[in-house]
Amino acid sequence: MKYRHWVNANEDQLTDDSNKISIMTYNLLSRHYIWKGVYDHNDRKYLDWDTHRFPLINKTIKQFSCDIMCFQEMEYSVYKKFWCSQFPNDKYHSFYVQKQCPSNLKIYNNDKLDGVGIFVNTDRFDVLDQLKINFGKEVVNHRSEYKLTSDWIQRVISRNTVALILKLRDKQTGKTYYISNTHLYWSPKFNDVKALQIKILLNKLQQFKTEPDASIILLGDLNSNFDSNVVHLLNGESINTTSSPEFKYRKYGINNPLIDSNGFINNPFKLHNVYQDLHSSDKLPFTSFVSRFSDVLDHVFVSDDILVDRLLGEVDPSYCEQREVNGFPNLQFPSDHIPLVVEVSHK
Repeated sequence: MKYRHWVNANEDQLTDDSNKISIMTYNLLSRHYIWKGVYDHNDRKYLDWDTHRFPLINKTIKQFSCDIMCFQEMEYSVYKKFWCSQFPNDKYHSFYVQKQCPSNLKIYNNDKLDGVGIFVNTDRFDVLDQLKINFGKEVVNHRSEYKLTSDWIQRVISRNTVALILKLRDKQTGKTYYISNTHLYWSPKFNDVKALQIKILLNKLQQFKTEPDASIILLGDLNSNFDSNVVHLLNGESINTTSSPEFKYRKYGINNPLIDSNGFINNPFKLHNVYQDLHSSDKLPFTSFVSRFSDVLDHVFVSDDILVDRLLGEVDPSYCEQREVNGFPNLQFPSDHIPLVVEVSHK
C-alpha cells in the first residue's frame, strides 16, 4: 500500500509460509457518518461515496485479499447489494451482523444502518459456526442476574453496539480459530460502557469456545487507545470499578456476569496486542485521523500461541508533513481509519 510499509516482527523468520495467515481489520467510515464539524476541512470530492470512497475502498480490500477480513461501519444496503457474495472474489464467504436503529436516531430506512462483517477465504478455512451479539440485548436477556440501575438502562442497554464471532478450522493445519470482530461505542463520555461491552464479548467468547487449545483473534475498532481500560483489560489487567475514574459515580453493582464480588472486571484469556511494540516505539501515532483528532483506536489482539510475522506499519510521517494532510478521507485514504493488516503463524 502506498505510503505504508511492512514491518517484520519475527526476527527469526523461520516460519513455514504455508502456516501463515493474513488478517485485516478496517473501519470503512459509513457514508451516513460524515458529520458536520468533523469533516468540514476535507475536500468534498474525497468524501463522495460513489465517485471516490467506494471504489478506493474496494481497491484497497482487493489489494490485500487477506484470509480473514473484518470490517466495521459496513452499511447494510451496500453489503447486501455489492459485498455479501463473492467479494473480493468467489473464494470468500461473508458473515454480517447489523446494528438496530436506536430510538434517538431518525433513520427511516434501516438498510442505511451499518454493522460489522467478517469475510473468510474458504480455500483456507472451513467456517464451523457463528455467533451474533448485541451487547444491550445480552444484558436484557439476563436481567435477573443484574440489578438494573439507571446506568445499566440508560448507558449500556440503550446502545446498539454489536459483535460477531466465527469459529474456523484451518484446512492446512487442522487448527481451530475463534475470530471476534466488534465496533465499540464511540463516545469518550462512555468509556465505562466500552469496558462493559468488551467484557460481554469476552464472556460470550468464553462460552462459545469449546476447544481448550483453540486460538483467539479479537480485533476491531475499539474506540479506545493504548491507555484505556479496554486495552488494559484485553492485555490481562483487571479493572477495579470501585476506584477507576471511568466508573466514578456509576452504579453497576457487583457480583454479576461482568463485575465480580470484589468489584473487578477480569479477562479470562491471555491475549497480546500485535501493534504494542510499534506503538511503544512511537511508530504508530494513529489509526484514525480527522482534522481535530487522531489516535490509535483500532486493535488486533491474539492468543499467546500465535506468532506475529509481519504487520503493516504507520502512514509515512513524511506523507502527512509534506502534503499538509488535515485528516482523512483524502485522495489516498478513503476512510478516516487506516486498515490494520497482520500476518501471523503458530509458535
